[in-house]
Amino acid sequence: MHVRATVPMRIDLAGGTLDVYPLYIFEGGGLTVNAAIDILATADVASRDDPAITLASQDLGHREVIPSLSDMQYGGPLDLVKRALAYYAPKTGLDIQVGSQAPRGSGIGASSALLMALSHCLNEITGRGYDGAQILDVGANIEAQLIGIPTGKQDYFPPIYGGVCAIWFELDGWRLESLSEKQPLVEMLDERLIVSYTGIPHSSAATNWAMLKAYIEREGNAVERMSEIKTISSAMRECLLIGDMTEFSSLVDAEWQLRKGLAEGVTNDKVDAMMTAARNAGALASKICGAGGGGCMITVVYPGTKTQIAAALEAAGAHVLPAHVVQRGIEMEIA
Repeated sequence: MHVRATVPMRIDLAGGTLDVYPLYIFEGGGLTVNAAIDILATADVASRDDPAITLASQDLGHREVIPSLSDMQYGGPLDLVKRALAYYAPKTGLDIQVGSQAPRGSGIGASSALLMALSHCLNEITGRGYDGAQILDVGANIEAQLIGIPTGKQDYFPPIYGGVCAIWFELDGWRLESLSEKQPLVEMLDERLIVSYTGIPHSSAATNWAMLKAYIEREGNAVERMSEIKTISSAMRECLLIGDMTEFSSLVDAEWQLRKGLAEGVTNDKVDAMMTAARNAGALASKICGAGGGGCMITVVYPGTKTQIAAALEAAGAHVLPAHVVQRGIEMEIA
C-alpha cells in the first residue's frame, strides 16, 4: 500500500495562545482565528515486505534505517515521526518520506502540519479508521508528549480543514466554524496579506509557556492582556464574516500591540525594524505568526500595493514567501 498526503500550513490572525490548555479553561473558553496558506507539508508512506522502517526528510537531508518498530529508539531530528509511528504501530515495515516547505522555526505550524500529513497516512495504512477530529486530538497529544510542556492546538486545523476558520476551545472540547466556505474571504485576504520570514528561528512552544506562566503567576498585566486578546478574537471573527477589511487591519495591529507585552522576547529590534519599513512603505499592520519571538510575520496591505511593500520588507532583511491563503485542506493519494 502507498499513501501520500499534502497539507497546508497556517497563519494566525487573532487569538494565538488562547488555544493552549489550560489557559482557555481559565479564560472561560478560548477563540482563535486562523487561515490556511499554501506553504505545504507532505508525507509519503509505502508498506514493505519486511519489518524494516526507513525514515527520510527531504528538507533536512536526513535519513535513518530502523530494523523494525521494536528496535526504534526515540531522539534525533525525526523524533516526532517516530512518536507517531509508535502510536499507530504498523504491523509491516514502511518507507516514510516527509517534507516541509517552511523555513526552520517559522511559527506557521510546520511540525504540526507535517504530523497531520503523516498521521493521516499511518491511519490509512494501519486501518485505524479515525476521522480527522480524532487524528487531530491524538496528534496534539503526541506533540505535547515530545516537547514536554503545554502546547497550542490551533496549528492542527488548517492542515485538515483548510480555509479561514474560527476555532473555539471550551470545557467540553473544541468546535470549528468555517468563515470562508460560503463567501470570497480567501480572495479578499489573499490580496491584502504578505507572509514573510524574519530570518529569526523561534519556538512557539517556549514562548507560549512563558505567556502561560505569566498568566498563572499574575505577572504584570498578563491576565488583562489575554482577556483583551480574547475580545479581539471575537471581533476578528465578526469582521471577517462581513468582510470588513478596514476593521481587520485595525484588529491585527491591536492584537500585536497586546501580544508584545505578554512575555519577554515576543519582539526585538530586528522585527520592529522590518515592521517599520513595511509601514513606511504603506502597510496597514503587521504581526508575528504564532506566539512571537521570530519566525514568520503577516503584513496587511491595501490591494495593489503588495509589490512595493514586499520590496521594503526584503530591503529590511525579511524574506517574502510565495504564500497564498487557500480554501483546500488535506489532499490524499492512495494506491
